[in-house]
Amino acid sequence: MAKIIIAIKAKNSFKSFVEYSCQLFGRKALLRFREKVTHKINQLQKYPLTGSPEPLLSNYTIQFRSCVVQKPVKMVYHYVEETDTIYIDNFWDMRRNPDALKGDI
Repeated sequence: MAKIIIAIKAKNSFKSFVEYSCQLFGRKALLRFREKVTHKINQLQKYPLTGSPEPLLSNYTIQFRSCVVQKPVKMVYHYVEETDTIYIDNFWDMRRNPDALKGDI
């Protein structure tokens, strides 16, 4: 199973989504969102290449991948096969300007 490292930026964006979910949709929605994130992370640990290559970040030397956690949120990550490590780089709100993702990585 791959090791997971969550970047500070990803922790901050996750926290923002948690606060947003709780305020707009209530505690039950917050718990569902957290459950889905945990499920995706567990899935990635077993199958690190599950996510699709992220087309918005295709110009980078690192191959970023992403998977939708719950619309409109996707988790952006990259996998280092040599160390069997997944780096979760960001949680991205897909409603934002796509060009802004490049600045968030």
